Amino acid sequence: MDKLGNADKVHKRHSLKFLKDFRYRVIKLKYFIMIVVAMLLEIITLAIYIFNNEKIIDFDLITAGVFYGITSVIVISLAIGTLILLKTDKLRDKKIIDQFNEFRRSYFRLNHEYSRDIDIMVKNFDNERGSIEEKINYAIAIAEKYNDFIKEFSVIKVPGFLNDAFNYKLDNLNKEKLFFNKFSLLTKPEELEKINKESDLAHENFLRELDNTERNLKIIV
Repeated sequence: MDKLGNADKVHKRHSLKFLKDFRYRVIKLKYFIMIVVAMLLEIITLAIYIFNNEKIIDFDLITAGVFYGITSVIVISLAIGTLILLKTDKLRDKKIIDQFNEFRRSYFRLNHEYSRDIDIMVKNFDNERGSIEEKINYAIAIAEKYNDFIKEFSVIKVPGFLNDAFNYKLDNLNKEKLFFNKFSLLTKPEELEKINKESDLAHENFLRELDNTERNLKIIV
């Protein structure tokens, strides 16, 4: 039940993030629509003003010129504002992508550095059948290796939009460390199995969060 509840929360969080990213992507289209609407309003308003004048011959050209000039200034201001906003969006997109790539590089560098040693140690742990003391020693050593991994991972620079991914992976590493610590204390298999499932779920959520973020960034670009 807890696992289904966690999965539902994750799904809702991803849905909210998608809607937020979608609103951000369509705002650029809104900028363009604002310019078009402003220009159309300028033309329509001037046309109505002219055709509603009962004496077109006596039409005040100076007033019309002033009115047209004011509306033209408004349209030009909107156009300049739009260009500035589009430029700002482009810089923002590049910054977000750079932050995402930096986080990925930092994580995969650490993962590559530690996973080799951990994989070897876990293989020795799994293959140990003759001595429980030796198996416990492997478990303690693996827990210490995960502790080192956690220390380095914890100081990675994390942009705000990747906080969920970071927390999922940190939870995964802590659960792996806890599993081997608990094993070294001869904890019941049922509790170890529960910790193992929670660790796997956290890792899956981490990978899903990275994948969703990467796909959203590809849409923005």
